[in-house]
Amino acid sequence: MAFDQGSITFRICRLPEPLPSDCLERFAAYAAPDLTQVLGEPVWGWVSGRHLLESRIDDQTCKLGGYYHLCLRQAERKIPASLLSAECRLIELTRMAEAGTDHLNRKEKKSIKEEVRERLLPTMPPQISGTYIVIDPSEGFLYTSGTSPRQMDLMLGYFNKAIGFEPIPLAPENIAEDLFEIDPAGVPLSNLSPELPDSGDSGTLGENFLTWLWFYQEKTNGVLPPSKLGDFSFLVDGPLVLVAEGGGAFESNIRKGTPTISAEAKAALLVGKKLRRAKLIFARNKGEEWSFTFDANDFIFKGLKLPDGEAMDRFAIFEERMTNLYIVQNVFFALFQRFLKELSDPQKAAEYQTAAKKWIKEREAR
Repeated sequence: MAFDQGSITFRICRLPEPLPSDCLERFAAYAAPDLTQVLGEPVWGWVSGRHLLESRIDDQTCKLGGYYHLCLRQAERKIPASLLSAECRLIELTRMAEAGTDHLNRKEKKSIKEEVRERLLPTMPPQISGTYIVIDPSEGFLYTSGTSPRQMDLMLGYFNKAIGFEPIPLAPENIAEDLFEIDPAGVPLSNLSPELPDSGDSGTLGENFLTWLWFYQEKTNGVLPPSKLGDFSFLVDGPLVLVAEGGGAFESNIRKGTPTISAEAKAALLVGKKLRRAKLIFARNKGEEWSFTFDANDFIFKGLKLPDGEAMDRFAIFEERMTNLYIVQNVFFALFQRFLKELSDPQKAAEYQTAAKKWIKEREAR
């Protein structure tokens, strides 16, 4: 999914060193080859972020204002399984008739399959897909549409091959340590259930943050303190995914009705589950709204919908979209920083645990 239109699913990486001035020339050295060179094995290479067939990489195709928009393309020829099976069976039946037998051994069938693959593969159209990236050199961030471990590994590997270093995927622990200089080990992962004993850690840092965010939203009616970016409000909404380690039903998916005030949500909190995934909505002024599904453990933003823009030309539209993405990222990271600062203070952490237990025990459920 590209970054220049529609909703965006992405993960954020930090650049460990400045981007070299000849970065586009370096990406171009590993540009995706012509599709005629693609045979049986997958082939990866860089293309521009405009579309998957544009292997020309330069300022005109990839630079949009202060950003670079590229894509790591995968191309592969595949034979549909049903076609391969039918072609093999056709030859098998012919050979059985010629030999006057009703079966062929495994070695003969394997040989037929290899012959069919060799004949059909060059005639198959290449299948192409891509993992998009946007590089913001001024802030030192990289945004990527690749959120699975495999997509991330491939993107990071090919980025390193072209540029000479790997971006660092941001997760709760290294955001705390590298961006905010707060030791994540100093943030307690406390039990919040009023019905369970306080023993050991409960949940991950990301899950504790998202559960705190839910508590904070309900206690403040979703109103955030004034900031340089404006006055914001936010809402935690469903679908919700709550989890806990151990036996039994360790994951609860709550979708129907109003998940945040459902009996199922209260029951999950009472048995010690923490919020791992939820939909978040941020609003500023009239008509400005950002909404996305957030995965707390990997800090993955899914299906981010941005406010409607006013820009008209391609460059201005892209910069406006990235500005809106950066705004919600800053507001969200400020909330994460607040969570870290408050809970790294033992007294405030104890006060939060007491208040959260009361919040869970007394919350209404429908």
